[in-house]
Amino acid sequence: MDDIERYKEKLIEEDTPPDEVEEAISTLIELNDFLTEKKKSMLEINKQDFYDFSNMLIEEKKNTEVAYKTIIGFGHFTNNQNLILLGREVFDGREVMENLSKRLTEEYSKEFRDNIFQDLDVPPLGIDPKIKPDYTKKLIGQLVKKIGEKESEKFLAKGLRDSYYEFRKPDRELFLKSKNIDEFLKEKRKRQIKALEKYRDEGTLYFTQPINNEAVEYVKNDPRIEVGVRDGNIIRAIKIPHETIKFLNEKDEKMKAYYYCHCPYAKEAIKDGTSDEIPTVFCNCSGGYYKSYWEIVLDQPVEVKTVETVLKGDPYCLFEIHLPEDVVKNLD
Repeated sequence: MDDIERYKEKLIEEDTPPDEVEEAISTLIELNDFLTEKKKSMLEINKQDFYDFSNMLIEEKKNTEVAYKTIIGFGHFTNNQNLILLGREVFDGREVMENLSKRLTEEYSKEFRDNIFQDLDVPPLGIDPKIKPDYTKKLIGQLVKKIGEKESEKFLAKGLRDSYYEFRKPDRELFLKSKNIDEFLKEKRKRQIKALEKYRDEGTLYFTQPINNEAVEYVKNDPRIEVGVRDGNIIRAIKIPHETIKFLNEKDEKMKAYYYCHCPYAKEAIKDGTSDEIPTVFCNCSGGYYKSYWEIVLDQPVEVKTVETVLKGDPYCLFEIHLPEDVVKNLD
């Protein structure tokens, strides 16, 4: 409890609004009491503990952004990497189903959206990841049934994640300063390796995963990872595994796919053996994530094709970014 009191003092010193301080400390006390009943400390919390607590927050209608951001903040304050990781996981892809609902209404109609969602609501913040694939199976299955595979692919290829424009804007500025696309890719790769080495050296998380020497070397040895390799007007890129260290040390192919997959609305289905129930067209949403990035960098429309995915049984998720003609002119 001493850590909670010190964290409260920190929030007050930072001029956090009083109502947020009250909510934050209430969340931490409730979490501490919850774990005490399990004869555990904050340092001993595991994924099941976290989502048991999260389910309680949902039932009590206390599953707010402040609550989960408090858990992340307290994790940083106490150097508790488990709390940071679990808290961040809540926000990873949280907008996907909200954006699906919004875009179905905007591009079709409210009636069409309701027909797809039927008796489902947008999943609440903090929902157990094991439940998320059920939404994908039902909603994307219904979408394919209504508009077909091809139209579903086009719809999903636009992406369901937010654009994160401010986060990606610096890459647009770096592209404008680069001599050409090849120089931009080369420098982007250097920055990526340097960033991973920093996470490794500091012992901090790269989004929701730790990084070690093995992970850094894995990325160094495959220039397609995240950055991509240009061949004519196509950049071929593959994702870094979502849990790289576990992926590299896993022998079971199903679990390797699970540790590789980034999608919070599909990956648990890989683990429980029901991934064949998820329409693989859904993976085009990941292509949309790259599409959004490259359209910000190049400031013009870009086509991205989702070529291979672990959900389909491939060893990795491969995407082809089709560059506009003016970007590759006079390069080869």
